[in-house]
Amino acid sequence: MSVSVAQTSAAAGTDAGFPIVFGRELIGELANFAHRPYLVVTMADLWPRFEHLFDSHLGGVHLVETLDVAALEATAASLPAFASVIGLGGGQASDVAKFFAWRRNRPLFQVPTAMTTNAPFNHRSVLRDGGPAFIGWAIPEAVYVDFDVIRSAPALLNRSGVGDVLCYHTAHYDWKLAHDVGREERRWPYDERLVIEARGRLDAVLADLDEIREVTDRGIRTLMSVQRWGGAAYHAAGWNNRHMDGVDHAFLYGLEHQTGLHFIHGQAVGLGTYVGAVLQDNEPEMILSSLERAGVDIRPESMEISWDDAATAMRRLAWYVRHADLPYTIADARPVSDEIVEHIRDRIHATFGAWETQGRPGPRGGFI
Repeated sequence: MSVSVAQTSAAAGTDAGFPIVFGRELIGELANFAHRPYLVVTMADLWPRFEHLFDSHLGGVHLVETLDVAALEATAASLPAFASVIGLGGGQASDVAKFFAWRRNRPLFQVPTAMTTNAPFNHRSVLRDGGPAFIGWAIPEAVYVDFDVIRSAPALLNRSGVGDVLCYHTAHYDWKLAHDVGREERRWPYDERLVIEARGRLDAVLADLDEIREVTDRGIRTLMSVQRWGGAAYHAAGWNNRHMDGVDHAFLYGLEHQTGLHFIHGQAVGLGTYVGAVLQDNEPEMILSSLERAGVDIRPESMEISWDDAATAMRRLAWYVRHADLPYTIADARPVSDEIVEHIRDRIHATFGAWETQGRPGPRGGFI
């Protein structure tokens, strides 16, 4: 069987500082080696499924309900005694697990249950403190990727991880734009080396879209290996994420600000990537077709919001990026007009079809 670039070059370039372990029946082994007593950080809808795999050395369970920094600070101070932290779930569980491990100076083990984000591999927690807050420092002892656990997650959650890699495409344009107009950050000058490194990971995912859509072992290895690279690259580049996100993530944060909701990360970033590619005139059809091929539905209704919600976030994007003091992107240079909104809507409907009024299929829950 052929091996993808992402799999063969996992150790090249950025050093993550921790191993990624692929296999089966991995969660049940954690109780045999995690420092005791251990704290499990997970979600309410996931815990009943995995509770039986832990033993009497379980020191406590934290079910994530918020990403608010102040609330988590209070919780961290009141947790029972524990010697290690196990993050079990999607991005929210991973980020809170990192935060607790950092605040209590305990070793961390991460077990992602879906491929929607690189949070299990990132050194910092992405929490909320009026806006996105990148806080803390926690390197996992290892990240355990169980093929069967990943495959059991709702398909959209796994496939949407593609959105958190496709955004490299728009990020590269944004960083070069900031450089060309003299608006790049002094500490993050444009670096073609980082762009090339990120582009190689993006190309690996594009080459395996069909495998990722079907959530095959190869697809899981490819996407999670790239997510591992992306999670570690932020620190390796000097806390610089300009080669990995830009207007794409700005749209996600603006959408959260607009609606007060949290979204499947890669799905909302996927919509933001397409919006950004349209604004940049930067191969938007390639982005749209790649999302469709991977099975990532970016219609707002599939995110349980209306087109009016999404359109408002698009129109307010230029305001939001200044309100949140985000790095310079195409959102600063080209405001979203009504004409652009209608074009985006027409192309998304042409690709995914118009939404028929119905309940949304599949849960979000703790996998996010």
